[in-house]
Amino acid sequence: MKRLAMILCAATMLAPPLAVARADTPAAVAGQAVRVLAPERLWPGPAPLAADWPGKAARPVVEATSPDGERVTNVTDPIYQAYLPDPARATGAAVIIAPGGGFRFLAIRNEGVAVAEWLAERGVAAFILKYRLVQQDGPEDDIRRRFQGVPVEVQGDPGVADGIQALKRIRDRARDYGIDPHRVAAIGFSAGAHVVSMMGLNPVPADRPDYVAPIYGGAFTTGEYNLPPANLPPEPGTPTEPWLAPPAKPAPGRLPPFFLAMAQDDVFVGQGVRRFYDALFAAGYRPELHLYFRGNHGFGMKPQGSTSDHFLQEFLWWLDAQGATTGATTPAAPR
Repeated sequence: MKRLAMILCAATMLAPPLAVARADTPAAVAGQAVRVLAPERLWPGPAPLAADWPGKAARPVVEATSPDGERVTNVTDPIYQAYLPDPARATGAAVIIAPGGGFRFLAIRNEGVAVAEWLAERGVAAFILKYRLVQQDGPEDDIRRRFQGVPVEVQGDPGVADGIQALKRIRDRARDYGIDPHRVAAIGFSAGAHVVSMMGLNPVPADRPDYVAPIYGGAFTTGEYNLPPANLPPEPGTPTEPWLAPPAKPAPGRLPPFFLAMAQDDVFVGQGVRRFYDALFAAGYRPELHLYFRGNHGFGMKPQGSTSDHFLQEFLWWLDAQGATTGATTPAAPR
């Protein structure tokens, strides 16, 4: 676990380059008008940061984007950027997108812009989150030494704080964006999956996303999860046989619905994703889980001729089933 961020970073760097089109993009949808707004800063002043956070470099760093526009490094002033659908197609649903990169960089195109454009073309407002990263001011071997033994959740603490702040800001401006503040999902990839998972586990229920989708990732924490129960305890005398038991009653403070997806040949985070799913299941939740035959780590929006190419369509279908894109009331998650 303590070397997971390094592994996630390396895995994303080994991923093949982004292709232009998706196999599941219908001609009638591709090219729909998408309005891209100016970036919005998350914090009114300097972003709050613990004095002893090990990700801070010894000297100031400058945010940079790679020449091909694929990666962003050294984010210290976090922002979000809105991609809004044509009002004629808008569903009122919204998705916050957290790209991955092992907390060393953001795969801003493959796991950010391409995702936002796809969702907005289908009527879902999308908000790309540029959360704070580990600051890099020296050779890679120096960075590795600096983080030897540092848990992933410590490296990602600023990013989680940025995700929660972005959610609050977007909900506060829901009218400006034409969205329902109670239909805001968060999807994240790899390290970004940790960010959105921890947003979903926020101890303040009102500040959780309404739906959470960790993609090839989860809550990469040490120790036990200690999740709140999904349902109230059964009444005394309730039959123990599942086929005889009455419907469960949702517990106060229960977590939002989760959608998880990963490729089964992902050797980097496979164990962590299964551990997170098992913890949710044991607490009474029934997260949707997609285990694709192949796709490796970091497939994102890159077509590979695998069923993993369709993860975003399945995520949208899941949002439809939850009532997120229609505003319809949906029943509590099954036992």
